[in-house]
Amino acid sequence: MLPTWYIQYKKLIDNSVKKYLTEYFKDEKNPWLDIIKEASLYACKWWKRIRSILALEFYLIFSKKKLENLEKNDDIIKFCIALELLHAYSLVHDDLPAMDNDEYRRWDLTVWKKYWEANAILAGDLLNSLAFQVLWEINLNVLTYYFGQAVWLHWMLWGQVLDLYYEKNPDKLNLENLIEIHNKKTWALIEVSVLGWIFIAEKNHTFVKDEQSNNIKKYLDFWKKIGLAFQVKDDLLDVEWNLEETGKSVWDWEEKWFVYFLWIKETHKYLDNLINDCKEIIKNLNSEKLNFLVEYIGNRKK
Repeated sequence: MLPTWYIQYKKLIDNSVKKYLTEYFKDEKNPWLDIIKEASLYACKWWKRIRSILALEFYLIFSKKKLENLEKNDDIIKFCIALELLHAYSLVHDDLPAMDNDEYRRWDLTVWKKYWEANAILAGDLLNSLAFQVLWEINLNVLTYYFGQAVWLHWMLWGQVLDLYYEKNPDKLNLENLIEIHNKKTWALIEVSVLGWIFIAEKNHTFVKDEQSNNIKKYLDFWKKIGLAFQVKDDLLDVEWNLEETGKSVWDWEEKWFVYFLWIKETHKYLDNLINDCKEIIKNLNSEKLNFLVEYIGNRKK
């Protein structure tokens, strides 16, 4: 069972994303666009919000603020909305038949399966654009720049190109290439998450200077490792669980990369090492919430 604080964080982000999209759509009366609006809202409903919850918690730790003192228009809330819109866009497009060809997420049909492929592409395009519109409201050029870099050739897009290439040329794939793919596809948005709250805290002069904030660079390694741990766990779920348990499409073990290279037992060890490294990096923060999130990523069943 998820702790109360996690539910509160997630509810805040869920409501913020839904409210933003609802407000954005309310003045658009063109019935031709109704299915795109519906598909966009549908695309944003599933996620665990781990990226934005991690960003929010780090921000609260280093700004010494409390969740209940945040306003709905605070930059950090807008940033979380932008993260979730961009994340939703990436998954909508990843699920497409031309990409991963997935039919289920969280026990529901994926966007392309429910609303037709062309509408899924358009909904993903819209969510991508809206993410940058939210960033524009924050008015922080360096943040918008790094967001763009996360999507562009050096990160998510390049990772997807590599993904597709090695699916067609599996004999050329090795463990080092695999880690590179996951770092680009998964860590890119996580890196933006950690850089984003730092930029926002500095912009708003809420970054409390102390011994921990002086060593902020070490937390970039945390985000890299936690992103890789998330992907390794996904591969294990795909071979050890099924649709009824995970709520998403799964594959035979021969097709799952980490398990293919390391086998199941060694993949579990690899994951455990990543999780332990993450715990060590954040140990001095004495945050039960961050420790829970790390454990949750390593032990999740979906």
